[in-house]
Formats: sequence, C-alpha cells, structure tokens
Amino acid sequence: MAIKILFIAGVYGVGKSTLCNKLSNELKIPLFSASKLISEKNGETYGSHKAVRNKEYNQQLLIDALNEKTNNLETIILDGHFCIFNKNNQVEYLPTFVYHKLPITKIILLEANVNFIIENLQRRDNKKYAINNICELIQAEKQQAEKVAMELNVPLYVYQVDCIESNFKQLKSVLEGGYL
Repeated sequence: MAIKILFIAGVYGVGKSTLCNKLSNELKIPLFSASKLISEKNGETYGSHKAVRNKEYNQQLLIDALNEKTNNLETIILDGHFCIFNKNNQVEYLPTFVYHKLPITKIILLEANVNFIIENLQRRDNKKYAINNICELIQAEKQQAEKVAMELNVPLYVYQVDCIESNFKQLKSVLEGGYL
C-alpha cells in the first residue's frame, strides 16, 4: 500500500460519518468506512447491535479491502474505531496489528459529551446505551488511540465534537496546512 491514510476514529455516535463526509467532499479526498469495507467482505451487517463475531479476522478483511480499493489513490480518509462493544456491551480493543499494517500518517480522535453520544445513538439506532458503558468506551478509545499513535510515531489530534462546523474548520485547516 503506497497511500497515506488519515485515520479518523471515535466511539459510536460521536459524529465520525458527518465530519468525514464533509472533509471528503470539501478536500476531494476519498473516504472509506472501516465497518462498511469489512461488511462488504464478510457479509455481516453492523446495525444497532454493533457486535462483531471475529474481530481479528475482520481486521485482516479490512486490510485486504483497502488493498483492493485504493490501488491508484494517494491519500484517503478512513473512519473507524480502536475499540468496540461485544454482544454484552463490554469494551473490546481491536487488535493493533491492523494499524501497523496500514500506512497511517495521522490519527484524529473525535470525542464528545457522553449525553451527546447517547442521544445520537438513540436517534440513529433507536437503542439506549447506559452512560457507564459509553464512558468506558470513550476512555478505552482514547487510551488505545494514544497507544497506537505512539507505536506508529504519528501525530494524534483530539477534537471535541460540540460544534460540527467549528471542528470541520479546524480539521480542514490542519489538512490544508500540508500536515497529511
């Protein structure tokens, strides 16, 4: 893979899709969703249950899908996670080997108030999550983002998603400044 990947991470419902779509459209950088790429390869659908059968296998599928779909691209935005819930709403860390096999040049971690996230998930998935579960996921996502950024020796930018428009302007200026 000879491309550069801007990895935009965050917990379910934080606003990754909204922000990534705006960045992709504005900056003309192709966008890929890790969960959609995995779904295309394994036939699983990740709806409101968010449970995954085999996270190690899925991460290899992600690598394969990116290799297939990004041959002639210089730079892409990839939205994804560092942590997920299992079927019991317990936090599980995704295997770090996947990040080491991807040419990630920058990690942007999106964070938001727990109530904002719970409201988004309720509206989007019609599912109510416990505050403590979401808080635990937020904390684990940040810890793993910091660990992976350090291991890969790439910059990590953390943005609070309290106002999509101001965060979009911040992220766009970081990218337009030649930091990708």
